[in-house]
Order: sequence, then structure tokens, then C-alpha cells
Amino acid sequence: MKERKKNKLKVSRVLLAMGIIVGTLFSADALRRGLASQQPYNLTIKGDFRNEETRTEASTGSTLGYSTTDQGTTAFEGVKYLGYSECELYKKDVSDGILSVFNDKSPAKASHQGTMVDLADEKNEFYSLVDEEVELNEDAAEALNRMMEDYANETGLADFIVYGTTDTYTGEDSFCPKAFAESKAGYCVDLALNAYGSVISYDGYDTEGWVGENCWKYGFIVRYPEGKKEKTGSEYCPWHLRYVGEIHAAISTQKKMCLEEYIEFLEQYTFDDPYTFSFNGESYQIYSVTGNEDKLTTRVPVSGNYELTGDNKDSFIITAHKV
Repeated sequence: MKERKKNKLKVSRVLLAMGIIVGTLFSADALRRGLASQQPYNLTIKGDFRNEETRTEASTGSTLGYSTTDQGTTAFEGVKYLGYSECELYKKDVSDGILSVFNDKSPAKASHQGTMVDLADEKNEFYSLVDEEVELNEDAAEALNRMMEDYANETGLADFIVYGTTDTYTGEDSFCPKAFAESKAGYCVDLALNAYGSVISYDGYDTEGWVGENCWKYGFIVRYPEGKKEKTGSEYCPWHLRYVGEIHAAISTQKKMCLEEYIEFLEQYTFDDPYTFSFNGESYQIYSVTGNEDKLTTRVPVSGNYELTGDNKDSFIITAHKV
């Protein structure tokens, strides 16, 4: 009888000990979950934007894809300005940059040029020059080389001539008969064709139309597209390309906007409500800073991973790369 009581006592102690252990484990797990729920476990700060852990990998190869959303998204959730620093912008610089809109009333000047190169020194074998000295913005020149190489590989042709950039001949017998106020900034390319040793005009059709259809992939736009004269003030000029960078070329092309329309579109977005865009698996946020003061203040990523441009009017546009 006594032996049976001792056995029951041992079993009770074992069960009590197990209960205490289980209770302790549940309490510890609940505490861990409670602490974890307070942490942004799916977000990290690395000096600029917060990154999603399930970020899409950048695509590889030559295929270019893009997707956008028109929904404004806050640059940060929780800690609003973490990863940003204050930046002062001066009205005197509002005409500088790849998105500046120049016209006859407010033309580009040589002072608006960035780093320029001589295409005679930089060009590849897939196109020719009408003059020995043709200057172009460094980034635009690199993009032009890639575009012309891909065009040659796609069509088997190398018949384009860079007829002009900052100073295009527009005399009576010119193949690019109109001069543009924006050309002096160094982002423009005027094209003609080499036809069996003779120069002819480029009309945007036939096999050569590949350039007009695909130039956005390299950061160029047809600056004066069809059906936009009311906005641009110019008839369709397929031979006049403007470099605006791959991101802006992709967005404006998808939305079928000329440069004037595109700038108006971007100026509705602010630092607190930026425009979000994905290009080749990489994410970007674009916002504008507008004002008539001589000095404007905004915030930019502390990493410096952004691009700044003026619009030649009253706004600055910041394109930040989310990394």
C-alpha cells in the first residue's frame, strides 16, 4: 500500500515538473513573439530606402522590361526621414539636367552642358559622323553607341549618320532642316542616313524605324513625336532624339507623353508622396520640389544614390534608386 502511494507521488512530481517546463516554454515563446512583432522584420535600413527582403532580382541579358504604378507611396513607413539628409537647391540651377525643357523663349546655353565628349574619339563602327568634331554628353554618347550596335546586330545595317548634336547645320539643303533651342545643352542627336555614299533624310520608317521604336531602351526619346505639336510647338521630327535617361524614357514612352507632358506629370509627386517605378527588376521613386524662392529645401538619400535635374522652369526632380 505504501509502495503504491510512493509511486503516485513520483508520478505527480513528474507531471508537475513537466507542466512547469511547458508553461515556461510557452511564456518564453510568447515573449519572443511579442518582441518580434515590434521589429520591422521585413524591412531594413541601409542609409537610404528601406528594402523588402523578398526584393525582385535584377534581370539579366538584353531583354528590357518595365512596370509602373500611378499610386503614390510614402518613402518610409514608421521612421519618416531615416536615411535621408537635407539638401538645398538653388533656383539658378533649375535649367541644369536631363529633363530641362528648353524653348525659343528660354533656350539652352553651353553653360548647361555636363561632361561632353568628342564622338570622333568615342564612337563605334556602327554609325558615321557628318563632321569630324561632334560633341555630345558623355552618358548620351555611351547610350548612342549601345543603341547603334544593337541596331546593326538586329538589322544588319550600319547606315545612320549623326548629322549634328549641339550645332546642327540647318541651311537650305540640310537633311535636318530645323534647329532646336534645346540642342546646345548637349543631350540631342540629329540623324540622317547613308544611302550608298549619299546622305538622305531619316523619316522614321522602314527598317530604320527600329531606332524610333527602341530608342527608349537606351534613354532616348523622339523629342517631337507625332500628334504632340500643341504641347511641343513642333511637327513630328523622327530624326531629332533627346537623351533623358533610361528611367524617364521608359516611363514617358509607356505613357505616350512628350517631354512637356511628362514634366507636368512628375510635378504632382512630392517627397511625401513619390511616384514608384520598376525597371529591369530595380525600383525607383521620383518626386519633385517646386517653388519660386531662390533657395528650396528637400531631402535626398544620404547614400547619394539619386539623380537631380531641373525642369528649366520652377521645379527640381529627384530620381532615387531603391537599393
